[in-house]
Amino acid sequence: MKLHIIYDYKSKHPELRGRDLTDALIGDCLGRERAVIERTDEGKPYVSGGPFISVSHSMDTFALLVADREAGLDIQYARDVKREKIADRYFTAEEAELAAADDAADRFFELWTRKEAYGKYVGTGLAQIIKTEQVLSRDDVRFTDLRLEDGCFCAVCAGTEEGDRTDEIQISYGEQD
Repeated sequence: MKLHIIYDYKSKHPELRGRDLTDALIGDCLGRERAVIERTDEGKPYVSGGPFISVSHSMDTFALLVADREAGLDIQYARDVKREKIADRYFTAEEAELAAADDAADRFFELWTRKEAYGKYVGTGLAQIIKTEQVLSRDDVRFTDLRLEDGCFCAVCAGTEEGDRTDEIQISYGEQD
């Protein structure tokens, strides 16, 4: 798996916004000027003809995960949010309890990025997994938790397979391989 990180991503294509910008950044990272990006009914982007991808952004950082199988990615900068209210709404009771016990908020953001990455992995997004799917430990997927160079929280979710090397993720900072 390869994780592409682009800082100040809006300046890469200042004339573009929204999905057009996301599609251009995906093409930049893949080294394909005209990559055909399509979307599922839920809005999840994919590259026609592969590889598998997952996209996330937080503040002015864009991230693209490129994988040989279905995977989900989320990045999140720690910021001042109403952690308890969010945890009560989106986390299972066990997850909310763990998040509340961590004064530094690290556990909250680790769980949040895992929750988002899992939602992207299954293709439904957060709405379908709220409070029903726990992300602490699962037999059907493997999570890799990372901290990017600038302290940004990052989670990757992929299905477990024999010989799985989900934790071997190459990170590039810039646009292309």
